[in-house]
Amino acid sequence: MAASEEEYNALTCVQLRAICKERGLVQKGVKKVIVDRLMKDDKASTPVAAPTPTQAVHSSPQKEDNEEEDIGIILGSPTKVLSSSSPVKTPVKSPAPTASASSIDNDYQEFQDETHTCHLFEGRSKYLSPSGLHFIANHQYRPSEYTHLDNLLNPFWTYLTECLPLWLAPNMVTTLGGMHCALAYGVMWYYCPDFDTTPPDWVVMLAGYCAFAYYTLDCMDGKQARRTGSSSPLGQLFDHGFDCICTLFFVATFSSYLEIGGTHWYNMLQTSLQFAFFMAQWEEYHTLVLPHNAGKWCGVTEVNYASALGAMCVSLIDREEFFQKSMEDTLAPLGLASVLPALARDMELRHFALCGWGVMSLILMGLSLKRTLCHPRIAGEDMDASEIRFNRINAMSKLASPFLLCVAAFIVPPEFIRARYMSVVLGCSLSLLTKKMIVFSMAKMPYAILQTDIFPFIFAAIWIRYDTRLTKEGGDFVLGALSIWYAYRLLRWVNVAINQICAKLGIYCFRLKKRDD
Repeated sequence: MAASEEEYNALTCVQLRAICKERGLVQKGVKKVIVDRLMKDDKASTPVAAPTPTQAVHSSPQKEDNEEEDIGIILGSPTKVLSSSSPVKTPVKSPAPTASASSIDNDYQEFQDETHTCHLFEGRSKYLSPSGLHFIANHQYRPSEYTHLDNLLNPFWTYLTECLPLWLAPNMVTTLGGMHCALAYGVMWYYCPDFDTTPPDWVVMLAGYCAFAYYTLDCMDGKQARRTGSSSPLGQLFDHGFDCICTLFFVATFSSYLEIGGTHWYNMLQTSLQFAFFMAQWEEYHTLVLPHNAGKWCGVTEVNYASALGAMCVSLIDREEFFQKSMEDTLAPLGLASVLPALARDMELRHFALCGWGVMSLILMGLSLKRTLCHPRIAGEDMDASEIRFNRINAMSKLASPFLLCVAAFIVPPEFIRARYMSVVLGCSLSLLTKKMIVFSMAKMPYAILQTDIFPFIFAAIWIRYDTRLTKEGGDFVLGALSIWYAYRLLRWVNVAINQICAKLGIYCFRLKKRDD
């Protein structure tokens, strides 16, 4: 029996899903989506009077051509609309064919927000679906509030953007920033291949400059897009995608002058940094807002510029002597050694600093978890306890794949393999998962609990750990092969996604000119 929208809204989500089940409709979705689905089913089920012979004779041919468009409006499909130039006629017309409830629901489901759905494996959602491309074309980026430093430096970034030529595409500005990270990463790799020897001073200074240039260009690309009138959802994919892969550069820089290669300290640094970055994108996936600060005084701007300034400063000192001193010797001139417990006093400064970074990362992850699980889209006031419980479990399950990768990194004995191979394998695999989360957040597509890309590294980690016949050279060969595989998978997935988005939006990736097709 048909009901009004107010009567549907008075019911709970469990009651609404029970009605959908009785009618054979899709039951998933938030309350508003379910109500809209039931209203559309009621409208489609309304009986239509049969046409009289006179009406059939005077049926308008033009109306027959537009019958599909009328059905599109009934179904709520955003891809079918009446042309504004079509004349509106009032004569009696033949009725449009009545669509079945199942066909209506299938069409509606084609453009449905599926972020709350739960898929164990990826299935066919490895790349972008037509529904995902539709949501990406209508995506609006929503950042969180800016810090004081953001507001202070905004005129500086605007001035630099005004110096750029108008023909330069915003994605090229982002790419130039990424190229700075690639340059410093390559030079660091040459002089410090496994993060266990200190690199030359000028290499560390170069890394500091490249970090500064990278983030400055990263803040300019959006301004260049607005300046040239070429803002698009592809810009967010490019921006955050480069941010994701450039975490490898920052990990390499810190690890090189701290000389922590071949230890679990390195694994802790890389996994904490990349997992925290993934959780920021995970939060946006569920709340539609990307966090980039923790209050008005600490955010990504402060962290990036502090990293750049820190690298420049440590390039001027004896890094080995400074970072490998015990905390007791470090604090003795200040008379503060007795403040720390005995365990902390015996720690080297580099290890104490990494513990501080780990604690800060855990706090940021905890805040992200709290904001997400308490968000109205997850735990709204109009939701009952069972729905809130399902939404929270579903949201947390999407952290399983990156978490398993991080655990696998600690399974491998660090002294048994080259740290550089571990860096590339872990970095590319976590970057691939993060890029999928970024794109699926824009596309409102389901993010599977177990991503198939995690299994090669997990199986390799278990093999290297427990196969006593495997030599160190064999372990290096396995991780070296996986490095090539994950680099290929990352580039392949990004290339397909970019081509799909460019075709949907009718734009080029690195050109401002619109596509003719």
